[in-house]
Amino acid sequence: MLKENFIKKLTYLILIIVLVGYFGVGYYVYDVSGGVPCATWEGERNNSPSSFSIPEEYSIDQTPFFIPSYENVSIESTDGVTLSGWWMERNPGGPTVVVIHGLTSSKYSSGILLSSGILYHSGFNVLAFDLRDHGDSTCEDGYYSAGQKESDDSAAVIDWLIDIKGINPNNIGLYGQSLGALTALQTGAKTQSFSAIAVHDPPVDFETLVREEMVYQGFPEFLFEPTKHYAQIFEGINITKITPKSALENGNKQPILVFNGLQDARVQPHHTDDLIKIANDNNIPITVYRYEDAGHVQSIWIHTDEFSKALVDFFQSNISS
Repeated sequence: MLKENFIKKLTYLILIIVLVGYFGVGYYVYDVSGGVPCATWEGERNNSPSSFSIPEEYSIDQTPFFIPSYENVSIESTDGVTLSGWWMERNPGGPTVVVIHGLTSSKYSSGILLSSGILYHSGFNVLAFDLRDHGDSTCEDGYYSAGQKESDDSAAVIDWLIDIKGINPNNIGLYGQSLGALTALQTGAKTQSFSAIAVHDPPVDFETLVREEMVYQGFPEFLFEPTKHYAQIFEGINITKITPKSALENGNKQPILVFNGLQDARVQPHHTDDLIKIANDNNIPITVYRYEDAGHVQSIWIHTDEFSKALVDFFQSNISS
């Protein structure tokens, strides 16, 4: 009897140790790979739509894309989050593009400001904003949620454009870079009040992305499972609940424009292949620009003229009234 009790207690102890270890590993990887600084990178803090610098390695004159007049706006999202944005109005009530930054970036990003300037000087209204836990928006918990909560933010911005600025959903488009691209593709799970999506090096198969990101950051990819379970049980976030595939399958077949750098080591090019297949399987119009010489979100700098023309032509064709 004593032996049986000992074995039972030992079994429970081993089980507890295994569970603590499993979720402890999940917490560690979640904390390292999912944490964001809730701030703006110091090197971009002085940027604004009216004046911004660009990376030193690129020979581009950014001054034609400066926007002299813009409005600081605050937009309420879910969970008590307040989003900080810049409203750049060119044509009241007219075609408008929401510009969404990448992971650990912000509306202060030179790439976000360059794309905003391109669109603004082509006649579009532009709203660039900080996702939660980024830039000047509310620091909710210091983690990103793989587009799950970020798509609440993009949906809130769309509602603000409709309710406050009187923009018709037919005149609203989304443009996102990296995490912003993922967010744009998942926005359709929260609202269908937009008419076109442009994405730059988009993550698409998120589970694969997380596994690849773990390898990129030095973790074995099999740690995805404890990380996912930790997030779901202890943080209340199912990081694979909404995917671009599910959002697009249940959407209104809004046309998609994709820019993809084939040298991208962060979001590997097969994600664009996945997006092309999803679009084709669901009869969604898709246009793709792929660049042999570009890494992650670099084509805006390396092929600025073609990027500009493609982005403007796409939105003129799909959201202009």
